[in-house]
Amino acid sequence: VQEKCDYDLVMPLALLFYYAVLYAPHFPPGSDLLLKATSVYHSFLTWPVPYCDIFRELLTFISDELKAPGISFQRLVRTEQGLPVKNYQSSTVTVLLLNRSEVQSEFLSIAEKLSASEHPQCATLVVLLEHLYQANFGTRCDLDSLHHLLKSKTLEELSEIYASAADAQEIAAASSDPVPARERLQSVLRDIAGAASFPAIAGEAQPRKLHTIPIPAARCYTYSWDQDNFGKWRGFPIPP
Repeated sequence: VQEKCDYDLVMPLALLFYYAVLYAPHFPPGSDLLLKATSVYHSFLTWPVPYCDIFRELLTFISDELKAPGISFQRLVRTEQGLPVKNYQSSTVTVLLLNRSEVQSEFLSIAEKLSASEHPQCATLVVLLEHLYQANFGTRCDLDSLHHLLKSKTLEELSEIYASAADAQEIAAASSDPVPARERLQSVLRDIAGAASFPAIAGEAQPRKLHTIPIPAARCYTYSWDQDNFGKWRGFPIPP
């Protein structure tokens, strides 16, 4: 792509890389994949806009992942599920205005089903904590045992545990040096695990399988009005 300046393939390949990393359960400590990607993508910064912008964002994405493994997955799920976030990141709500008479009934049916169904917050926090610990410790973390323990926690307990873990991850991402940032993050996560009576984290990789954790379906909000009057939106609940 770089040698032939094949602009048509840049975006598909960039998205392919992004989602491959986003869904990767864990990068072992000895893996240099992200470092190699950084080296390759730096050379694309000399390409014209918007291609250089795409790779600038990818380099930021890689930098965050090197310092705080799994943080992009965490941020995405928090945003899509409407979970409260601190000042670490902005939250965006996309509003799509549609005329019901111009939209296919199948689309409206799906939108109504999505808005009616809501991923339980407890389940979301369990997914986030499982992902966070696996992303950082790999097979050293007994994910099956962790899952059963997390399921026994109350929403208040899960919220408190996750808030501490997410704070530690964001602090790591804001650091300048990836190696000490990861080490400090793992140390804090171990302390959190100990305080919450999580299964012990092994010192070395164990003969377990890594689990690919799917991203929960994003929350969908719908509102219908029968007049071209946006005044009705004043009471519409916008997620935090």
